Amino acid sequence: MIEYKEVKISRILNPTGIDLGEYVINPFMGCEYSCLYCYVRSNKVISKRQGEWGSYVDIRINAPELLEKEILSKKPKCVLLGSTTDCFQNIEKKYAITKQVLEILNKHKVYYNILTRSPNIIEYIDLLKKGFCKKIYFTINNTSPEIKNKLEPKSPGFELRFKSINKMLDENIPIVPYFSPILPWLSDFKNIFELFPKAGSVEFEGLNMNLININDIISKIVSLHPALKSGYEKLLQDKAFYDSFWASIKKDIIREVIIAKKNYNIYIHNFGTYFNNKYSPINLTK
Repeated sequence: MIEYKEVKISRILNPTGIDLGEYVINPFMGCEYSCLYCYVRSNKVISKRQGEWGSYVDIRINAPELLEKEILSKKPKCVLLGSTTDCFQNIEKKYAITKQVLEILNKHKVYYNILTRSPNIIEYIDLLKKGFCKKIYFTINNTSPEIKNKLEPKSPGFELRFKSINKMLDENIPIVPYFSPILPWLSDFKNIFELFPKAGSVEFEGLNMNLININDIISKIVSLHPALKSGYEKLLQDKAFYDSFWASIKKDIIREVIIAKKNYNIYIHNFGTYFNNKYSPINLTK
């Protein structure tokens, strides 16, 4: 059962170190999708909120009003939507906070990037086609239904996400299928480029083995695939094995890239370090 609560905040444009905008906009606190490997679980601000991640969503009902005022004072050129929440999760259908945010950004000619995994975003195609959406990073994966139900049971189905991405590509919306996380020995990215023929690039991120709840993730995986226990434990403990494994994954992906002749980016977290992602695609022709 998810607890929904209307709240008012004092600021909506928050500075960010993510290289996708000067500020981030999060219309909600919390996310009903509750993915087990979501890095937001480690966020210091989020950790102060009582309740388990995925069990609550705070609706920031005054976000549009604040945005109108803060755009005039801060004059942002580009912002990021959805760094610690999914702006298009189901509760958005009731409150339309994100819709109002997009309308305001378009009106003031502020460019924006978006992070999401929600097919609900296709309901806002008309707003996204106004010319100020720079890029949408749409999280996908390709695992068995059993694994998905263990790690992200509340998130939209992969096939539905694939269809939504292709629909937006048909509308010439700048969207990047973002394959994340690559789950060792479980995620299938073979022929992934064929699923999105109009995509200029596909980007990939390996499972972050430094997440605070990585042992919970491994436990869920091992409950379905006991034979993988030793492999995951070795990834946690053996740097040489870790580096060799992910080097092999990179080779497999690049093999697909060469066949597809697409741009790509592969991000693998360094052994023993946390999150430092960069959203800059590699051009195959360079």
